[in-house]
Amino acid sequence: MKRILLSMLLVAAAGGAIATGATGAFFSDTERSTGNTFAAGDIDLKIDNDSYYNGNRCTNVGTEEVPEWEWVGDAVFPVAGTPCETSFPASDLTEGFLFFNFTDIKPDDEGEDTISLHAGSNEAYMCLDMALTSNDDMSSTEPELGDGDVADDPNDTWDGELADNLQMFWWADDGDNVYEEGENAITDGVMTLTTLFGEDNIFSATLADSETNIWDEEGGIPGGATRYIAKAWCFGTLTLDPVPGNGGVNPSVDPGVDCDGTALDNITQTDAVTLDVAFRAIQTRHNNEFICGENQPRLATITVTKEIINDNGGNNVVGDFQLFVDNGVVVTPVTSGVPTNIAADTYSVGETGVSGYVASFPNGADDCDAGGQLTIADGENKICTIQNDDLPATITLIKNVINDNGGTAASSSSWGLRIDGGLVQNNTSVAVNSNVDHFINEDGRAGYHFVSISGAGCPGATSTPIVLNE
Repeated sequence: MKRILLSMLLVAAAGGAIATGATGAFFSDTERSTGNTFAAGDIDLKIDNDSYYNGNRCTNVGTEEVPEWEWVGDAVFPVAGTPCETSFPASDLTEGFLFFNFTDIKPDDEGEDTISLHAGSNEAYMCLDMALTSNDDMSSTEPELGDGDVADDPNDTWDGELADNLQMFWWADDGDNVYEEGENAITDGVMTLTTLFGEDNIFSATLADSETNIWDEEGGIPGGATRYIAKAWCFGTLTLDPVPGNGGVNPSVDPGVDCDGTALDNITQTDAVTLDVAFRAIQTRHNNEFICGENQPRLATITVTKEIINDNGGNNVVGDFQLFVDNGVVVTPVTSGVPTNIAADTYSVGETGVSGYVASFPNGADDCDAGGQLTIADGENKICTIQNDDLPATITLIKNVINDNGGTAASSSSWGLRIDGGLVQNNTSVAVNSNVDHFINEDGRAGYHFVSISGAGCPGATSTPIVLNE
């Protein structure tokens, strides 16, 4: 019996040892990884521009925090010390920066710019896309017409000659804004804007893709690196005279190109061209077969059509109105019924022209809302119609009675006031058709005689017609 009891005690003791081990410490080891992260790199394209015009440079004479851009140099024009806006720091172009904004160019004017491209922290391919959006005659001066130009059509934004006489050359630059021997051309040599953009008014070029790199490098633009392209323009004939080697020549002294506008006549006076410039950056990783041309996004296209309703004597036509689209930064003129290439954005459609019409955007299949606004994405082709209805002219007859010989009739009495033979009320506006003859008369009253008609735009006599505009 003792053995049995002892055995039982031993079992109990063993059980106690097991229970104690469950809350104690054995040999152990723990390895922990904290803060595991997936973070996307960036392709954040930034563009800056360094602009020269006739040798003067658009320079920030202020500070980086408070910039103040002015023309600096010895050229007569643009005037040194006057504001400029075609140079800007590394920025998003959606902020409204312009590479060209020269509104008073003359034959023999020229300019050169260096564009800096920053793709972000990762290697990226780079493509250039441009669109010519108008080549407009704007107006007709006597010298223009004397040199063979035809009168301007306000609605036609492609009747100008400036694109035929403004020449450009783009190249891969090393950052000094000087065209030097060995630097690769982006355009096919010197080209007028007409030949550069072609029939579809679009020009696209590869800067760096899986097959081509204009800086003679492999692949795209390395992350964190800066690459440069340059452009020269001439109002006249542009010729290339590359500077030997990398001499660090001042572009104000010798940009490697020459301009001669002495052969031009007056036919381009008051003409204007507008164009859009866009750059695309695309990641290179996992994208070994990317080609700029094959992957070119289609530009958006808008077609604005003008309709005129002349049901109140109006005689204006579509050509009397100038149509435009406005994205809040740039106003682009358009021609009625003609598709125009534009960048994807939100636009307001508007017009300038004659008074006497009320404009509206009829609801229906069109893409504009009732206020003339629309949003358009890459590759879309949207249409808007502006409808103009002529407003009727109005005539108001106000009777003036002179009772200086004992008469008692008032102007409110019955005088038989008439417009085109029809009776009308005193001091009441009457709608009439515009652009046709109207006659004003009265039946009169016994004891009174007609004296005269007076008032702005009124005829001098009842036998003289009055013609009113819309």
